[in-house]
Amino acid sequence: MSDPDQESLIPIARITRTQGLQGAVRVRIEFNDDRLFTPGREVIVGLNGRALETEIVDFRHQHGRWVAWLKSIESISEAEEWIGADISIRKSDLPEVEEGSYFTFDLEGCTVYRDGQPVGAVKRLLDYGATSILEVDGNGKEILIPFVKAFLKEIDTANKRIEVELPEGLIDLNEK
Repeated sequence: MSDPDQESLIPIARITRTQGLQGAVRVRIEFNDDRLFTPGREVIVGLNGRALETEIVDFRHQHGRWVAWLKSIESISEAEEWIGADISIRKSDLPEVEEGSYFTFDLEGCTVYRDGQPVGAVKRLLDYGATSILEVDGNGKEILIPFVKAFLKEIDTANKRIEVELPEGLIDLNEK
């Protein structure tokens, strides 16, 4: 593995407590994609400036909780040292997204345009179940735009640009 500081890391889980005596840990999933938790996956465990490069030995749902076994953590005392740590992967190790899907962090910071004019920058994608919503900072005003195909003309995450076609009055209606 290369130096984890050389490339941006994406947190995929957080260690919440130990599980058993052999070094297994309970985790809270931060990035819900089963492809990220396969045995052999290289990960970086980080806490308070310390980093441990290791790999997933096993990962499963057990008695209503997610439990991970990591190659370099072999005892309960070693596992206790990492409670609260993020389990991350390098951004370059993320699996390809399906056509029409996007990682939330790729949308953040994109400038939203309507009719070629900037509306504002995406702060985050809010998940309300049925429909996600783009929270856009429009010069200090919060603008909420439903993240639905009907409103999205083009998404170009490489150039941090999202072109939307919105019904008249939607921006004014959602300004807070």
